Amino acid sequence: MDGTLIILKHRPKYRGTITHHTPFMTIKAQMKEIAASHGVPPEEIMGMNRMAHIWNRTRSYLEEDERSQEEVQAIIDEINVPFMVQERSEHDISELLPDTLSGLQTLKSEGYEMGLVTTASRESYDRLSTSDEFGRFGEFFPRSITRDECGYIKPHPEPINRMKALSGRDDIVYVGDSDHDALAAKAAGARFVLINTREYDDATINTFSTDGVIENLSQLPEVISWLS
Repeated sequence: MDGTLIILKHRPKYRGTITHHTPFMTIKAQMKEIAASHGVPPEEIMGMNRMAHIWNRTRSYLEEDERSQEEVQAIIDEINVPFMVQERSEHDISELLPDTLSGLQTLKSEGYEMGLVTTASRESYDRLSTSDEFGRFGEFFPRSITRDECGYIKPHPEPINRMKALSGRDDIVYVGDSDHDALAAKAAGARFVLINTREYDDATINTFSTDGVIENLSQLPEVISWLS
């Protein structure tokens, strides 16, 4: 399951990828500047409008350039600084999705094994998942993967593949709320259920190749039962 258990209290309605992500250009500009200062050609990243794309392309360029793993990680750590600013600001105005705890409790009672995969940092995941404000939802997930455990982040399949290896399972149903979740799930060979908190229209949802669409987690047990 993706870290889509919390949501911005005032998330702007989805109007298309570029519009939806434009408010965060300042953070992305900082990430691009850091990457370029370490020799990543501007043409490789300047046209990107998603933080995950900047992160992944910076790492892949540095590895293709045969930088040492220590240097690559040091540069990624620099990029992570503005990333964390954005992450903390979003989490400060977030709340638990409706029906999350009841949905998770039903899944647990029916014997489903659950793990959480998120682009959030380990610091943020551990803080939010153990917070009473967010229902201590981490208690439902004995295993979790954050970006700190990965080289590449979604839409790259590495985070989901790491969860598959950690759990020792290949029959994964991944639940997420974005195009990046859909792409990562399919690349990892997992089935994908969209929780449509971003209010994607039908035409957009059709591009995700979903195995199911839900509005909240209370609907998930029925969908997973149907997929099993």
